[in-house]
Amino acid sequence: MKRAERIFVNGKFITMEREGDVASALAVADGRIIFVGTEKEARSFVDEDTELIDLGGRVACPGLIDCHTHPMGSFSTRFIYMNLNGITSLKELLSRIEEKVKTTPEGQWIIGRGYDESKFEEGEILPSAAMLDQISDRHPISITRTCGHIGVANSYALKLAGLDDSSPDPSTGGHLFRDENGHLTGMLSGSALGKIPTPALTDEQKKEAMISGVQAEYFSKGITATCEMGSVTKSFRLLQKLDQEGKLKLRVGYYCVGRRKPPAQPMAQRMMDMGLTTGFGTERVRFMGIKFVMDGSTGGHTAAFSKPYLGEPNNCGELYNDPEILREDLLKAAKGGVQVSIHAIGDRAIEEALRAIEYVNEQGIDTRPLRYRMEHLESPTPDQIRRIKKLNISVGLSSAFIYSLGDSHLTAIGYDRLVDAFPAKTLTEEGIVIGCNSDCPVCDVNPMLGIYSMVTRTTEKGESFGGKKEAISRYQALESYTKNAALVICNEKNAGTLTVGKFADLTVFEEDLFSVPDEALKDVRVHMTVSGGEIVYQNK
Repeated sequence: MKRAERIFVNGKFITMEREGDVASALAVADGRIIFVGTEKEARSFVDEDTELIDLGGRVACPGLIDCHTHPMGSFSTRFIYMNLNGITSLKELLSRIEEKVKTTPEGQWIIGRGYDESKFEEGEILPSAAMLDQISDRHPISITRTCGHIGVANSYALKLAGLDDSSPDPSTGGHLFRDENGHLTGMLSGSALGKIPTPALTDEQKKEAMISGVQAEYFSKGITATCEMGSVTKSFRLLQKLDQEGKLKLRVGYYCVGRRKPPAQPMAQRMMDMGLTTGFGTERVRFMGIKFVMDGSTGGHTAAFSKPYLGEPNNCGELYNDPEILREDLLKAAKGGVQVSIHAIGDRAIEEALRAIEYVNEQGIDTRPLRYRMEHLESPTPDQIRRIKKLNISVGLSSAFIYSLGDSHLTAIGYDRLVDAFPAKTLTEEGIVIGCNSDCPVCDVNPMLGIYSMVTRTTEKGESFGGKKEAISRYQALESYTKNAALVICNEKNAGTLTVGKFADLTVFEEDLFSVPDEALKDVRVHMTVSGGEIVYQNK
């Protein structure tokens, strides 16, 4: 009989194999689970070197999986960006930037991310280049909204980007916003925002941020696996390097960025030319596929809907990807055996994404075995849900948006259109696999906020997000971060349940998430996180 390196006892282990399946002990060796059951049976795996860990009766579950984040994108947040999350007034936002200016040499960049005008006590007043110019015309300043799809730059930054009143909208999507006289307001969306240059980071800065910043934060929230949803090839190589050095304990699935419109981004094609297919890699770093972006964000009024935004009769959002080009790119990916993930929030974006996938199938390639993904999926129609099921598409449902961004969605499209939004219950009843996520750094990476959102459908300000028609149970919500999330990331053979032979990844909670009141769900803390049998976080 194989001896255990560690045995976790006196716990309430929710195996996630099926609802109601609970064990009291779990043994691990060589990074894998070798026993799940009673403490008495577990002790038969003990030898003189076995470590016994008493969980004090706490609830434990498989290591949580956030199937859609941007850990590589968090580098800049750690080393360059001002963190503008949680700011509750325009006055505070401008004051924070002003303080940063005082300590920044002239000519150096000031970059921030995370503001949300829906939280401003003055009302939803958008910042502008004029406001930033008043703070400084000797520093290039650029701040991005929490969604990452829209932001504002001062005149200095616009000049460095080569943008002025005569500049057209970029052919690759996005807008340069103008006032009634045709002058740039400084507000930019989509790839127009990408024209603002930002300082580069060294590889050492990136590695340090990933290990001591991102990885440590994810572990503190109980997350043992995630997906980098759209990055450059250098990021994939950096993750591989950290894995080779034995520093990477977080499991990361990598999606490279797919192009939007011409000119082409050759990265995805290069990776397919190398013969990379979904699942290539190690236990810590795997190549997953290609991510395309069809629209923006609801809070930023750039997600593509069939109906206009409230108070904006001419604005139904925008499509970021040319539908014809998307179809051909998806066909190339399917021929190469590569999974595709498509960001689609509004029903108009979802429709174009589905048409592209259907086009591939019409060319004689069955995409169902590739298990394509649809990301966010805020407002699918009943017909679109039927087609998603038919095509075996799994959904990276951004449940955390309800709590963290829900107030901006209420003002953007109204309560009535949110009744059926983020339809977790309908998708679950239809047998469509959903993995919930935070889209961090768009939202706090804490999975409990996503679970709270799915159960209560309540925003940060305490408002109802379209009622509870699409609410799901606590167990179903936990499934979306464990068993079902593992299916979404194509790793169900190794993760998602506490099963002999799977990764010894474990999340232990301080409070019982099945017995606390609804309002306390979002405050449930993590006591311990285990990755590959190693304790990588413990609440002191």
